[in-house]
Amino acid sequence: MSGTVPSGEWRVVADLLVDTDVCIDHLVGRSRLSGRRSRLGYSVITRAELLSGGASAFEAEQIRRLLGAMTEYPVDRQIAEEAGRIRSEVGIRLPDALIAATALVHGLSVDTRNMSDFRRVRGLRLRRQR
Repeated sequence: MSGTVPSGEWRVVADLLVDTDVCIDHLVGRSRLSGRRSRLGYSVITRAELLSGGASAFEAEQIRRLLGAMTEYPVDRQIAEEAGRIRSEVGIRLPDALIAATALVHGLSVDTRNMSDFRRVRGLRLRRQR
């Protein structure tokens, strides 16, 4: 089930896009990610955010292992343009706008603790997986 969705491809491989905060919670043991009820995916932005935190070699391997079990969604022109629209309309940070745009373009719900920012994005489906 893991892999990368090529730019411009319209098929839905996952049905839930996992935000960075949810991945962090899983990695530190605060909560556990489970794909039992949903097929999980993440934005390439999440990969950058997770690896930008000064992770040790061991932590970086744990991050790669976690992400390797999910579908990675790249940022293409359509997502970039949608993120620009979201950022100008809603004013959320660019990484969050890119993640929201990825979910909208691919028809995914977003699993996040950051409800305050993401709920402002019109048409975005939010879900907090337990």
